[in-house]
Amino acid sequence: MLKNESIDKQKVLAEQLIAKQVKVPEGYVVVSCLLLSHDSIPVFVFRYQQSHQEQSVLGGEHFSVSVDLDATKIMGFIHIEKQHCGSGLPSEDQAKAIAAEFLPTIAPDLVGKYEIKWVMAQLEKPNKIPHESPFPFVDLHGEAHLVTGMRVKLFFEQLGTWGWVIVGRDNNVISFEREVNWNTIMNRRSTPGWLHDSFIQELASDIKQLG
Repeated sequence: MLKNESIDKQKVLAEQLIAKQVKVPEGYVVVSCLLLSHDSIPVFVFRYQQSHQEQSVLGGEHFSVSVDLDATKIMGFIHIEKQHCGSGLPSEDQAKAIAAEFLPTIAPDLVGKYEIKWVMAQLEKPNKIPHESPFPFVDLHGEAHLVTGMRVKLFFEQLGTWGWVIVGRDNNVISFEREVNWNTIMNRRSTPGWLHDSFIQELASDIKQLG
């Protein structure tokens, strides 16, 4: 079992990896860091919010990043903010090209080890759930919004797992995840969605009901 000082050292290394490979939005600061589990992989989950927000608040704008405990891989990130709402999404071909250009910077070890299975737009009123489902959030004024993008679905054959790059407006990548296991029967991921507030809130609700 790792001692606290060893975990602290790995956390510093994880932050260094983020600084090297992830573009954290300007004006965002870390409000929390938890050590959780991405299936069998221990991960740090860093949550960033805009600097005027002093405490972690679920359900609002945020930028979250997960890094494996060894600090060798960015496991995923998501950017939930109002600028990623509305019209102006790229075409399927543009989204594919942006994803292919982006992956070597965020996950160089995956180059040549993935297949693009499909590209699908997230919709405010989705027909194919969960693939077209948007990311909901509530702003500081209590107004609800839906973040959407073009989801480029990836399959990692050697790992037998899935992932995606989601491309938003102005060629901005708003989400990336890797090594996600899928439950075909339930038509949903089985890998915990620690980057997604809706997953955490649902989990908290289930625990409360059990109690």
